[in-house]
Amino acid sequence: MIFINWILLITIGGLIGWLTNRLAIRLLFWPYDPIRIPVLGFLLQGLIPRRKSALAHSVGTQIEKELLSMEDILQQFGSEKQKTELTLFLRLYFNEIILEKIPTVFHSFMKKPVDHLVHDLLERESDRLLNEILEYLMEDGIVDFNIGTMVEERIVSFPMERLEEMILAVAKRELQHIEWIGGVLGMMIGFIQGALFIIIESMS
Repeated sequence: MIFINWILLITIGGLIGWLTNRLAIRLLFWPYDPIRIPVLGFLLQGLIPRRKSALAHSVGTQIEKELLSMEDILQQFGSEKQKTELTLFLRLYFNEIILEKIPTVFHSFMKKPVDHLVHDLLERESDRLLNEILEYLMEDGIVDFNIGTMVEERIVSFPMERLEEMILAVAKRELQHIEWIGGVLGMMIGFIQGALFIIIESMS
């Protein structure tokens, strides 16, 4: 009989530990909207929905500060590949602008000389021109674009149901481990309680 009670204590302790951790994980998200508890009078809301704005601000700030700033984006546009593409664009653009200033009757034989002129000019000056543009944008703050604010706004506007799905999909295994750890700890507590019960019974 004592052995059966001991097994029951271990089983019940494991179930309580598992259910407690499972409920705690669910309360990270549920309920999405505040619910007032009758009699007690306090509001119940999931931790992440309640702190969503603060979380979004923190994530946006850290992304801009530690991972990706506007300067990083502008520097990426300063890569060799981007410079080549921008130089080609400028060449076509300047050709068109210059030819527009020339009477149409001269276009047929002026097109090639103009192209050579623009090409030679950009060959000599394109690197300096592009670097000066990028430095000007970064130093003088001409680009009024805040990565952190954009990320924050996107997270705040993101549906809570979808956000929960994403987090659970990424951390599903780890969260299941937490649930099972709760069950194991509950079983250990039940085992200790049973052992103490047996010791007390034997002493009485």
